[in-house]
Amino acid sequence: MKILITGATGFVGSGLFRRLEEREYEVVGTSRRIPDGISSSLINVGDISEKTDWSAALEGCNTIVHTAGRAHILDDSAEDKLAEFRRINCAATLKLAHDAEAAGVKHFIFISSIGVNGNKTEGIPFNELSLPQPTSDYAISKLEAEQALQAQFANSSMAITIIRPALICGENAPGNIRRLLKIVSSGLPLPFKGVNNKRGMVSLDNVISFIVACIENESSKNELFVLADKDSPTTEEIVRSFSRGMNKPSRIIWFPSSILSLLLVAVGKKNLHEQLFGSLEIDASKSVRLLNWQPPVTIYETMEKTAEFYSKGNK
Repeated sequence: MKILITGATGFVGSGLFRRLEEREYEVVGTSRRIPDGISSSLINVGDISEKTDWSAALEGCNTIVHTAGRAHILDDSAEDKLAEFRRINCAATLKLAHDAEAAGVKHFIFISSIGVNGNKTEGIPFNELSLPQPTSDYAISKLEAEQALQAQFANSSMAITIIRPALICGENAPGNIRRLLKIVSSGLPLPFKGVNNKRGMVSLDNVISFIVACIENESSKNELFVLADKDSPTTEEIVRSFSRGMNKPSRIIWFPSSILSLLLVAVGKKNLHEQLFGSLEIDASKSVRLLNWQPPVTIYETMEKTAEFYSKGNK
């Protein structure tokens, strides 16, 4: 079986590429740019859009795992941010899917985001039946891509699988994981003592393992999955795990959440308060039940290893 991975030099794509090669699949990848010394199995497609030519990458492929997209933009300079997310995460995805169908691809696996469901829960975990409530431009574009894939390929011979992972933790994790690692590494006292929230996360190793399960198990076809590890640590537990991995004391103090909330809202950081003090729980039991899949590692193991890797200068 020949498998195409888009975004093959990215956080998820690079690890998946290695895992599939280890399992002796024929793997080809695409990327915006190809670093020196990287496998000749990678194809440079540049910045993806509705005009991207995928023909060279698709030749002979049976399965696609589409990990490429626009995310983790800290200082977004785009004039119309939502339009730019839509161009890359939705329009480019649909162009790839239509080209794939024409090329005879049988299975299209789309890596979406739990952000499609929303950014917080109130005692009831998100699952596959939860009403989507995206709050960010990124999540809106992912939902629109999901809906278009499901509508336009409902009667296609090419099956669609959609995976919405929680915040992914692992070596070289971008975005919020990297930001929190930097804060913990600084040694500053952090106001998370007694914070009784639950934050759904997923280990990179488990994401890769689950994608492989979707490739190898026919039951994954034309299904939607939310994906998270079984345990949902509190923000305090996350900080303590990172501190252990860095071999640093965890300097966690108590501070009134209500006052901190007012301060963060005053400086335009309401979403940050929800991420640090609110809950986001995920019921990913369908992934275990339908595919008979078991995650190989725990989130606590992964957090400590991620922090150890970061502390050794891998920043």
